[in-house]
Amino acid sequence: MDSLITFEKLTAQHLPYLYEIRFSVEENLLHPHQIQYLQRKQALEDINQGGGWICKHGDDYAGVGFGLFIPEPLIGGLFVKPEYQSKGIGSALLARITHWMFEHGAEAIHLTTDPGSKAEGFYQYNGWAVVGQDEFGQVELVKRQEGD
Repeated sequence: MDSLITFEKLTAQHLPYLYEIRFSVEENLLHPHQIQYLQRKQALEDINQGGGWICKHGDDYAGVGFGLFIPEPLIGGLFVKPEYQSKGIGSALLARITHWMFEHGAEAIHLTTDPGSKAEGFYQYNGWAVVGQDEFGQVELVKRQEGD
């Protein structure tokens, strides 16, 4: 991986960069049912759970991801700016998040993404299994702890 790439635990100070990265993506655009999760109070509560990381490339924030227990374990978001995709950032963020969640008691982690998106293929490539669709038409995937 590029030596300019670094990772930091996601904190409240990163909130502006989380928004910048989230709105930079070209797929998995924000759906109306997701707007509530970007409200400052909700975003800070999510960050304070402690399962998030942000990635920098030099001085530029390149990617962000976070896992949540609400109450079931799920990936609340994983986004990489388009110019930094396919450089290992998403995989590294995903590995940090899933490791943290399994260490904190998760047996299975869920997420949703847009059907047919690059993200759907990315998660399947990383060992996630499609388990259906949610009520909004998004693909539901699950990752189980090794040995389960």
